[in-house]
Amino acid sequence: MLTPTAAASGQAAQPARTTQSDLGKKDIFLKLLMAQMKNQDPLKPQDPTQMSSQLAQFNMVEQQTSTNKLLQQIVDAGSNSGSSATIGTSNAAGYLGHTVTANQNQVNFDGTAQKFNVVTTAAASDSIISIVDQSGNPVRTMAGSLAAGNNPLIWDGKTDSGATAPKGAYSVNVSAVDINGAKVNATVQRTGIVNAVRFTPGGADFMVGGVATSATAITEIRL
Repeated sequence: MLTPTAAASGQAAQPARTTQSDLGKKDIFLKLLMAQMKNQDPLKPQDPTQMSSQLAQFNMVEQQTSTNKLLQQIVDAGSNSGSSATIGTSNAAGYLGHTVTANQNQVNFDGTAQKFNVVTTAAASDSIISIVDQSGNPVRTMAGSLAAGNNPLIWDGKTDSGATAPKGAYSVNVSAVDINGAKVNATVQRTGIVNAVRFTPGGADFMVGGVATSATAITEIRL
């Protein structure tokens, strides 16, 4: 069945641009660390636990800087190319292993429960969420209300008859109205790890959960 998950994912964060001062802070950190190691008292060396903690902190800063660069590449590419973003080969490879959230209503059902998030612009008193196969036939339908904002849901892979749906590609379609019967805009989002990058004439596609996702569809990227 379709059920809400335990917690809603956060709204997409605005990308932070990496500045020269950020890079300068990294250089200062490394210089201070090297000076600390070089000038330590041989009879009283630095605490290895503290040194490990400092290195771990630097690694976190390095990873965050990399993430910010990737986000900025998405923004810049989208601004420069209009409706489709084009990202170079070396830059696209940097997305591998990162967790991304994208506006994506495609589901690659592999026999396991599929999580997705329905984001609404307002509260919906009535909604219909349909899992549709490649032929356009609904295999599972849920009716109910939706809160304004994030609505995490799970499809357990069952059809309306209670049978397990065949493995393959499906779409998640949402229609919703408010208490006055006016349409409520709803977007389906999915979150997953980028485990492959495919290059097409129109740019790079990122494989997330077995589904190709364009750069312009990505709303959030995390470590």
